[in-house]
This record gives sequence, C-alpha cells and structure tokens, in this order.
Amino acid sequence: MSDLRMPELNHVFLAGRLTRDPELRYTPNGTAVCKLSIAVSRYPRTKEGERKEETLYINVTVWDKHAEFCGQYLRKGRPVLVEGSLKGEEWEDKATGQRRTSISVRATRVQQLDWAERDATEETRADAPKPAEEPPPEDDVPF
Repeated sequence: MSDLRMPELNHVFLAGRLTRDPELRYTPNGTAVCKLSIAVSRYPRTKEGERKEETLYINVTVWDKHAEFCGQYLRKGRPVLVEGSLKGEEWEDKATGQRRTSISVRATRVQQLDWAERDATEETRADAPKPAEEPPPEDDVPF
C-alpha cells in the first residue's frame, strides 16, 4: 500500500489597509524587521439579504529590504497587498497562566495599492526590493 500524503501549502495573499504606521527596527546584527497590522474586510450577505461587514486584523512581519521599504514609504490607512506564509505562535499568559496562540503573516512581499499616489512613488517602487529568499529566524526580533 502506498503512503498517501496531503500536499502541503502555506502561502497567502491578503489585500487590506494598514491599521497603524509601520514599526521599523533592526536586530542586533543589523537586519531590518518591520511590524505591520492590516485590516482585511469581506461583506457576506445575511439570511435576510443584508450585507454585513466582517473585518479581520492581521499582524504582519516583514524582513530585510522590504522592511526598510515599508518603514520608509507606507503609512496608516494605505491599501497594501501582502504575500507570505502563515506563522503560528504559542505562549503562556503571565497573568492567567493559560496557553495562548496567535497566527500572523511572515511577508515575502508587500506592495502598495493606492494608484492615486503611484506617480509620486514610481521611482521608489522601481528600486523596491525583490522578495527575500528566506527571512532570518525570529528569535532576534527586537519587539
């Protein structure tokens, strides 16, 4: 009998708006890391036919040249496209002692989507970094 395995894929594309200004920092070895938060909404219909807004708030970590680009050119409210993979984290809540989990995105690419400001930033986008091969381990994150 053959060993049947499910194919595994951990890759996401999200389009949303930045909920705060990016936080750009550097690890002790000088690697840029930027924390973003985006709001992603969808509008399903209820049983009564009314549209209802559902919004998710998602934390995103960006590394290297993409992190520097985000810290320099993106601001709260700007629409962005984020490409990357999901990363799970577990920790113990110090106040309650309970195990907590969260899921965030480890971005390989962040692209601004606001076309109205495209001409003003076209030169910077031409120099925008290519996706990083593999971001450094998150043990050095200075947040």
